[in-house]
Amino acid sequence: MKIEQENEIIILLVNEQSSEYGIPKYKGTSINVAIKDYYSFTTNREKVAVLKWITAQPQFTEMKRFTEGENTIFTLNESEYDDILKTGETPKNLQIALKFVKNKFDVFLLSNPSNTKSADFIIRKKGKLFYVEGKTSSGGSALTTRLFDGAKQSDRIALNLMKTSSIKSIAASLKKAFEKNPYPKTIYLFKNSDMIVVDSYLARSRNFNNKLYKLLSKRK
Repeated sequence: MKIEQENEIIILLVNEQSSEYGIPKYKGTSINVAIKDYYSFTTNREKVAVLKWITAQPQFTEMKRFTEGENTIFTLNESEYDDILKTGETPKNLQIALKFVKNKFDVFLLSNPSNTKSADFIIRKKGKLFYVEGKTSSGGSALTTRLFDGAKQSDRIALNLMKTSSIKSIAASLKKAFEKNPYPKTIYLFKNSDMIVVDSYLARSRNFNNKLYKLLSKRK
Protein backbone atom coordinates (compact mmCIF):
# COMPACT_ATOMS: atom_id res chain seq x y z
CA MET A 1 0.00 0.00 0.00
CA LYS A 2 1.41 3.43 -0.91
CA ILE A 3 0.43 6.78 0.56
CA GLU A 4 1.73 9.89 -1.17
CA GLN A 5 2.28 12.93 1.06
CA GLU A 6 3.70 15.87 -0.88
CA ASN A 7 6.99 14.56 -2.30
CA GLU A 8 7.36 11.78 0.23
CA ILE A 9 6.23 8.20 -0.38
CA ILE A 10 5.44 6.10 2.67
CA ILE A 11 5.28 2.33 2.15
CA LEU A 12 3.16 0.45 4.69
CA LEU A 13 3.84 -3.28 4.95
CA VAL A 14 0.94 -5.12 6.54
CA ASN A 15 1.56 -8.59 7.95
CA GLU A 16 -1.84 -10.00 8.84
CA GLN A 17 -1.64 -12.76 11.45
CA SER A 18 -3.87 -15.79 11.14
CA SER A 19 -5.61 -14.91 14.41
CA GLU A 20 -5.10 -12.93 17.57
CA TYR A 21 -1.86 -13.50 19.49
CA GLY A 22 -0.51 -15.47 16.55
CA ILE A 23 -2.47 -18.60 17.42
CA PRO A 24 -3.41 -20.46 14.21
CA LYS A 25 -7.09 -20.64 13.48
CA TYR A 26 -8.75 -24.00 13.89
CA LYS A 27 -11.92 -24.92 12.04
CA GLY A 28 -13.64 -27.94 13.53
CA THR A 29 -16.76 -29.74 12.44
CA SER A 30 -17.90 -30.93 15.88
CA ILE A 31 -16.66 -30.86 19.46
CA ASN A 32 -16.04 -34.62 19.39
CA VAL A 33 -13.88 -34.30 16.27
CA ALA A 34 -12.06 -31.34 17.79
CA ILE A 35 -11.16 -33.42 20.86
CA LYS A 36 -9.71 -36.11 18.61
CA ASP A 37 -7.75 -33.46 16.75
CA TYR A 38 -6.42 -32.12 20.05
CA TYR A 39 -4.72 -35.45 20.74
CA SER A 40 -3.35 -35.68 17.19
CA PHE A 41 -1.67 -32.26 17.30
CA THR A 42 1.86 -32.03 18.64
CA THR A 43 2.42 -28.32 19.28
CA ASN A 44 0.99 -26.25 22.10
CA ARG A 45 -0.10 -23.58 19.59
CA GLU A 46 -2.27 -26.08 17.72
CA LYS A 47 -3.73 -27.50 20.93
CA VAL A 48 -4.61 -24.03 22.27
CA ALA A 49 -6.32 -23.23 18.96
CA VAL A 50 -8.51 -26.32 19.36
CA LEU A 51 -9.45 -25.40 22.96
CA LYS A 52 -10.27 -21.88 21.84
CA TRP A 53 -12.56 -23.20 19.10
CA ILE A 54 -14.32 -25.61 21.46
CA THR A 55 -15.06 -23.00 24.12
CA ALA A 56 -16.49 -20.65 21.47
CA GLN A 57 -19.17 -23.14 20.39
CA PRO A 58 -22.78 -21.97 20.92
CA GLN A 59 -23.85 -25.37 22.31
CA PHE A 60 -22.38 -24.41 25.68
CA THR A 61 -24.87 -22.98 28.14
CA GLU A 62 -24.08 -21.12 31.34
CA MET A 63 -25.02 -22.86 34.58
CA LYS A 64 -26.05 -19.59 36.21
CA ARG A 65 -26.79 -21.13 39.60
CA PHE A 66 -23.09 -21.96 39.89
CA THR A 67 -21.80 -18.51 39.01
CA GLU A 68 -19.44 -17.00 41.56
CA GLY A 69 -18.36 -13.44 40.91
CA GLU A 70 -17.36 -13.23 37.27
CA ASN A 71 -16.69 -16.95 36.94
CA THR A 72 -19.08 -19.74 36.06
CA ILE A 73 -19.51 -23.25 34.70
CA PHE A 74 -20.57 -23.99 31.15
CA THR A 75 -22.04 -27.29 30.03
CA LEU A 76 -23.18 -28.95 26.83
CA ASN A 77 -26.14 -30.62 28.53
CA GLU A 78 -27.39 -29.05 31.74
CA SER A 79 -30.32 -31.46 31.99
CA GLU A 80 -27.98 -34.41 32.58
CA TYR A 81 -27.08 -32.89 35.95
CA ASP A 82 -30.56 -31.71 36.96
CA ASP A 83 -32.01 -35.06 38.06
CA ILE A 84 -28.90 -35.91 40.09
CA LEU A 85 -28.83 -32.51 41.77
CA LYS A 86 -32.48 -32.84 42.74
CA THR A 87 -31.58 -35.89 44.83
CA GLY A 88 -29.12 -33.83 46.84
CA GLU A 89 -26.09 -35.44 45.21
CA THR A 90 -23.51 -33.56 43.17
CA PRO A 91 -21.64 -35.42 40.39
CA LYS A 92 -17.91 -35.71 41.04
CA ASN A 93 -16.93 -33.69 37.99
CA LEU A 94 -19.30 -30.92 38.97
CA GLN A 95 -17.82 -30.89 42.48
CA ILE A 96 -14.37 -30.31 40.97
CA ALA A 97 -15.73 -27.67 38.58
CA LEU A 98 -17.19 -25.78 41.54
CA LYS A 99 -13.79 -25.76 43.21
CA PHE A 100 -12.20 -24.29 40.09
CA VAL A 101 -14.87 -21.56 40.00
CA LYS A 102 -14.07 -20.66 43.62
CA ASN A 103 -10.46 -20.23 42.50
CA LYS A 104 -11.39 -17.72 39.78
CA PHE A 105 -11.58 -20.08 36.79
CA ASP A 106 -14.31 -20.49 34.20
CA VAL A 107 -15.00 -24.17 33.56
CA PHE A 108 -16.31 -25.89 30.44
CA LEU A 109 -17.65 -29.37 31.24
CA LEU A 110 -16.97 -31.83 28.43
CA SER A 111 -18.99 -34.90 27.57
CA ASN A 112 -17.07 -38.10 26.93
CA PRO A 113 -17.16 -38.77 23.17
CA SER A 114 -17.60 -42.37 22.14
CA ASN A 115 -14.63 -44.44 20.99
CA THR A 116 -12.01 -41.87 21.94
CA LYS A 117 -10.22 -40.63 25.02
CA SER A 118 -10.97 -37.22 26.42
CA ALA A 119 -10.49 -35.13 29.53
CA ASP A 120 -13.29 -33.74 31.69
CA PHE A 121 -12.78 -29.98 31.55
CA ILE A 122 -11.42 -26.99 29.78
CA ILE A 123 -10.57 -24.35 32.37
CA ARG A 124 -9.99 -20.69 31.61
CA LYS A 125 -8.32 -17.94 33.62
CA LYS A 126 -7.10 -14.57 32.39
CA GLY A 127 -7.56 -15.71 28.80
CA LYS A 128 -5.45 -18.85 29.20
CA LEU A 129 -7.01 -22.22 28.43
CA PHE A 130 -6.05 -25.61 29.86
CA TYR A 131 -7.33 -29.13 29.19
CA VAL A 132 -7.81 -30.99 32.47
CA GLU A 133 -8.77 -34.50 33.61
CA GLY A 134 -10.61 -34.72 36.93
CA LYS A 135 -10.05 -37.40 39.57
CA THR A 136 -11.49 -37.93 43.04
CA SER A 137 -9.71 -40.05 45.64
CA SER A 138 -9.65 -40.83 49.34
CA GLY A 139 -5.94 -41.59 49.19
CA GLY A 140 -4.11 -44.87 49.58
CA SER A 141 -3.05 -47.06 46.68
CA ALA A 142 -6.10 -45.96 44.66
CA LEU A 143 -4.66 -42.44 44.49
CA THR A 144 -1.62 -43.59 42.51
CA THR A 145 -3.84 -45.52 40.10
CA ARG A 146 -6.12 -42.53 39.54
CA LEU A 147 -3.20 -40.24 38.84
CA PHE A 148 -1.70 -42.72 36.37
CA ASP A 149 -5.08 -43.07 34.63
CA GLY A 150 -5.51 -39.29 34.57
CA ALA A 151 -2.13 -38.79 32.88
CA LYS A 152 -3.40 -40.85 29.93
CA GLN A 153 -6.19 -38.31 29.37
CA SER A 154 -4.31 -35.06 29.88
CA ASP A 155 -1.03 -33.63 31.13
CA ARG A 156 -3.03 -31.61 33.67
CA ILE A 157 -4.98 -33.38 36.41
CA ALA A 158 -7.41 -31.96 38.95
CA LEU A 159 -7.35 -34.12 42.08
CA ASN A 160 -10.19 -33.74 44.57
CA LEU A 161 -8.69 -35.15 47.75
CA MET A 162 -11.38 -36.43 50.09
CA LYS A 163 -8.99 -37.26 52.97
CA THR A 164 -5.57 -36.00 54.02
CA SER A 165 -4.73 -38.49 56.76
CA SER A 166 -1.39 -39.55 55.28
CA ILE A 167 0.71 -36.77 53.79
CA LYS A 168 3.52 -39.27 53.19
CA SER A 169 1.24 -41.46 51.06
CA ILE A 170 -0.10 -38.49 49.10
CA ALA A 171 3.41 -37.17 48.45
CA ALA A 172 4.60 -40.59 47.27
CA SER A 173 1.68 -40.85 44.82
CA LEU A 174 2.35 -37.37 43.43
CA LYS A 175 6.03 -38.18 42.93
CA LYS A 176 5.17 -41.38 41.09
CA ALA A 177 2.73 -39.52 38.86
CA PHE A 178 5.49 -37.22 37.64
CA GLU A 179 7.80 -40.16 37.03
CA LYS A 180 5.19 -41.98 34.95
CA ASN A 181 5.40 -41.69 31.16
CA PRO A 182 3.58 -39.68 29.95
CA TYR A 183 3.83 -37.74 33.20
CA PRO A 184 1.63 -34.72 33.90
CA LYS A 185 2.77 -31.10 33.75
CA THR A 186 0.54 -29.94 36.57
CA ILE A 187 -1.65 -31.44 39.28
CA TYR A 188 -4.28 -29.17 40.79
CA LEU A 189 -4.70 -30.60 44.28
CA PHE A 190 -7.92 -29.63 46.06
CA LYS A 191 -8.47 -29.84 49.79
CA ASN A 192 -12.02 -28.65 50.34
CA SER A 193 -12.13 -25.60 48.02
CA ASP A 194 -8.49 -24.63 48.46
CA MET A 195 -6.18 -25.34 45.55
CA ILE A 196 -2.52 -26.35 45.68
CA VAL A 197 -0.68 -26.39 42.36
CA VAL A 198 1.94 -29.14 42.21
CA ASP A 199 4.35 -29.33 39.29
CA SER A 200 7.29 -31.59 38.54
CA TYR A 201 9.80 -29.16 40.02
CA LEU A 202 7.98 -29.08 43.37
CA ALA A 203 7.33 -32.83 43.48
CA ARG A 204 11.01 -33.62 42.92
CA SER A 205 12.35 -31.01 45.31
CA ARG A 206 14.08 -31.77 48.59
CA ASN A 207 11.79 -32.30 51.56
CA PHE A 208 8.70 -32.43 49.32
CA ASN A 209 6.81 -34.24 52.09
CA ASN A 210 7.40 -31.38 54.51
CA LYS A 211 6.53 -28.77 51.89
CA LEU A 212 3.29 -30.55 51.04
CA TYR A 213 2.45 -30.89 54.74
CA LYS A 214 2.87 -27.14 55.22
CA LEU A 215 0.76 -26.35 52.15
CA LEU A 216 -2.05 -28.69 53.23
CA SER A 217 -1.97 -27.63 56.88
CA LYS A 218 -2.56 -24.01 55.84
CA ARG A 219 -5.84 -25.09 54.28
CA LYS A 220 -8.99 -25.65 56.27
